[in-house]
Amino acid sequence: MVPEPFTSREQNPLPAVLKDAFATGTIPDRDGSIHPLHSNISQEEALALYTAVKSLKPITSAEVGLANGVSAVSILQALADNAEGRHHIMDPFQVNYHDLGLEMITRAGLSDRMTFYRQFAEEVVPNLPRIQFTFIDASHLFDLTLVEFVLMDKKLDIGGMIAFHDLWMPSLQKLIRYILANRSYEIVRDFDVPQPLQRISPGRKVKSALIRLARTLPGSKRIFREEFLEPWWMLQIPNLVILRKTADDHRDWRFHAPF
Repeated sequence: MVPEPFTSREQNPLPAVLKDAFATGTIPDRDGSIHPLHSNISQEEALALYTAVKSLKPITSAEVGLANGVSAVSILQALADNAEGRHHIMDPFQVNYHDLGLEMITRAGLSDRMTFYRQFAEEVVPNLPRIQFTFIDASHLFDLTLVEFVLMDKKLDIGGMIAFHDLWMPSLQKLIRYILANRSYEIVRDFDVPQPLQRISPGRKVKSALIRLARTLPGSKRIFREEFLEPWWMLQIPNLVILRKTADDHRDWRFHAPF
């Protein structure tokens, strides 16, 4: 899938309120008080989400975790530019952010495409229609995020996409390893945020050589952990990763792949 080129708004299709927030590092609440922008995706990641949704053209999308509303506004703007789609957002802790996410959406003029729930995902997702795109960026705990993934997977159409943020965290790295090893998902590289080039240290070169040697040993997967045979840095997965569902879940009840 090739992203559609940006043809307006100076090659940056994000709404002005989002650009202002990135430029100033602040966000106003409904009373005009100014708050620091934090715990949000970057502008490059916001553009990646926008481009993915713009290209996929979902009828229904969903998001777990609202915070300051940066990701939600990016997704909603893509739906608006597509002239179709409704976005369902779940966050029982939005009050902890002074409702800044909701205010950001309102100021962007995108509220008409959103349904918001001050509830947990397990209370909402079972009642949603079929979904084509979803973004999970909430607790980041392995078990809770796994539950959110399972709930969304049951609703996600084949060919639909699911995105995760903060892949620097070991809990989410483990989750992505589980999904890729045990579920029918593939990494979508079309929308990756370019990563800065890093010099390969002598130590990493030695590690790479040891890993290649270990892989040649008979029964290596029974001897070494997956994290050793394929360390996270070898996977080259960005901080915001998008996965595509390739099939429904038809595993045998005895199936398990190490992750």
